[in-house]
Amino acid sequence: MTKSLAHWQFLKKQLYSFKMMESKAIMEQLTEFNKILDDLENIEVHLEDEDKTILLFCALLRSFESFKDTMLYGKEDIVILKEVQAALRTKELTKFKDLRTDENNEGLSVSRGNGGGRGN
Repeated sequence: MTKSLAHWQFLKKQLYSFKMMESKAIMEQLTEFNKILDDLENIEVHLEDEDKTILLFCALLRSFESFKDTMLYGKEDIVILKEVQAALRTKELTKFKDLRTDENNEGLSVSRGNGGGRGN
C-alpha cells in the first residue's frame, strides 16, 4: 500500500465517517470497519484501542443506545474493541437464532375455544 498523503486522508475519512446501516448484517459491517483499521495500520497509522472503540460506538445505530450504555458504563474497566465486537457478534447471532425459532414456531400455533358456536 502506498503511504501517500491522499491515501492516508482517504482512509482516515472512511474511518471517521463510518456508519452502520440497518440493511446490512452487523458481522459484515464489523468486517468493513476492521478492514479500514487494518489498512490504516498497514500504512503505519496507529490508533489507540480506546479511540477505535469509541469510533465503533459512534458508528452504531440508534437502536443500540442501551447496548452502548451497558458496554460503556456497566463495568469498571476500560472497554476494549475486541469485547465490543464480540458482544455485537453474539447479539446478532442471538437475534438470528430468535428469528429462526419464531419462523419455525409460527405454523404450530393452535387456538382453542368453545367451537365458535358450531353445533350449538
